[in-house]
Amino acid sequence: MMRKMMMMLQIILLLTNSVLVSSYGLNSTVQCERGDASETQEVRAGESVFLPCPNLQCFEETVNTTYVWFRNLSTIKQVERIGTEESERIHYHQSVLYILWLNLNDTGRYITRWWYEKGQCAEFETDVVVYEEFSTNLLYDTLPEQVVSRINCPVCEDEQGSIIWYKDFSLIPNQEPGKVLRIQNSSKESEGIYTCVCTWEHHGIKHNSSSSRRVTISPQTISSPPKFLLPINNSIVIADVGSEVILNCSVFYGLTVCDQCSIYWEKNGLMLDGLNGYKLKYRETDGTIQSVLTITKVSESDLHSEFHCKATDSIKVIFVSVTLNSRATFVHIYQGCQVEGTVLVEGTVSSVLPVILACICTFLVFLLVGGMLKWFSLDLVLFLREIFIKLYSKEDGKLYDAYVIYQRNNLDEMTSKTVSDFVSGSLPKVLESYYGFKLFIHGRDDLPGEDCMNLIETKIQLSRRLIIILTLGASAEISSNSPEAYDLQVGLHQALVQGETGVILIQLGKMQDYTHLSLGLQHLLRQNSPLLWRDGESSPNSRFWKRVRYQMPAVSSYQSSRVKSRSMTASGPGLLV
Repeated sequence: MMRKMMMMLQIILLLTNSVLVSSYGLNSTVQCERGDASETQEVRAGESVFLPCPNLQCFEETVNTTYVWFRNLSTIKQVERIGTEESERIHYHQSVLYILWLNLNDTGRYITRWWYEKGQCAEFETDVVVYEEFSTNLLYDTLPEQVVSRINCPVCEDEQGSIIWYKDFSLIPNQEPGKVLRIQNSSKESEGIYTCVCTWEHHGIKHNSSSSRRVTISPQTISSPPKFLLPINNSIVIADVGSEVILNCSVFYGLTVCDQCSIYWEKNGLMLDGLNGYKLKYRETDGTIQSVLTITKVSESDLHSEFHCKATDSIKVIFVSVTLNSRATFVHIYQGCQVEGTVLVEGTVSSVLPVILACICTFLVFLLVGGMLKWFSLDLVLFLREIFIKLYSKEDGKLYDAYVIYQRNNLDEMTSKTVSDFVSGSLPKVLESYYGFKLFIHGRDDLPGEDCMNLIETKIQLSRRLIIILTLGASAEISSNSPEAYDLQVGLHQALVQGETGVILIQLGKMQDYTHLSLGLQHLLRQNSPLLWRDGESSPNSRFWKRVRYQMPAVSSYQSSRVKSRSMTASGPGLLV
């Protein structure tokens, strides 16, 4: 008898436990809809949190509706129903769940069952992850920004409470209380982790909730329109069917490449990225994006197609065209021209001989005159410029005629001596002492202790020209922190992007190629050939110095004559040898 009574009590306890524990034991005949809205809350142990139903309609429409909350804890692997007693550490009030004084065992999934009509219900889930100490997973909204003026606190949105702000876990002095922290004149010093702590009251007891955000200030990008370095628009590439062809596209975007800048290849309007028979490689360096297209096996379709290299930025899309032609096509055109030329000569040779002789003589005269003009054109231009200066000279606000950029470190002994002799000797001796130009040269005109970066930017803006000295030891991999690398970058930006300053390239010694130089310098070398200086060209009247003067800005005749006379008096005739 006693055994039967014990068995009955166990059965009753099991049935009672199944009703209280199983989330699906209540109204099991009703199949609730699983809502799409779900959230994940990452919180710190020791704090308190109130979780509204993740569905907005479920949270707000509390009239004539019923709520039941459950939790599925990761530690016990079991679903249990949550009570409504406010004395309990975990309880709920309609559409809001309260978890007070969180601990690690509270990590798990919390389920809201909402009966919005008779016999109809929906379920929504909220995952809660509790961390014992601060973790970077607790941070929200960590995207870098160029300017930050305000930070919003996402906690205590539905509860009244007081908010205090911290930066890098230290109290921010003189802060205005409120959900919004205002930052005046944000800069790199404004970077850090900002934490808002909300103190709120529930059932007569105060609780804390916090949220943290990392603020990162990104540098403002230099917006400049893209410029094609390669290929030339409407260019033609010779290719045979079955051969391999490589097409190179290079676009200059400025010193800072924007996030929305890109280049890509198209064939008849179809993008080639990922297509069989076409390989693409990308490279970014010195504000330039390169895309190399390799056609592994040229087909007949390629010879009758038009290839476009397109460059995009945040404003517009531009492109250049490249077409492929077979070698046989060019041979046919060349042979046709030869045949037409032969027929013309045979039919008219007897009647047009005097005309041909007269044309030849005229051509020789023009050739002679043109040669003389070409040989003396430099002297003529320099002479006429001195005359026009007297009539039309005006001030432009510039302080220097040229800013000299040269590599001062990482050179071998012979190259270093050559550069030093030219920069400290021949260059100022001729341009300054004899012709009256004013140069800015590092190591001579800067003062110890000056801000190097600020000095470089200021002096380049106050200069009419940039003189860039090219040496065999100059490298594209100069440290970005060195002054010569910085003044080269600023100078290239002024010349290539803003187009405000002219550039004079002077090459010391012979070079086989310029591949060791930066892409910006290579682009300038494609536009203008450098002036080759040979050791011993010290005479101001040599052709080298005339070509330098031609590219330099004009100097007033008064200043030039005054400096020239002073130079001749001080130095004697030795300079004019």
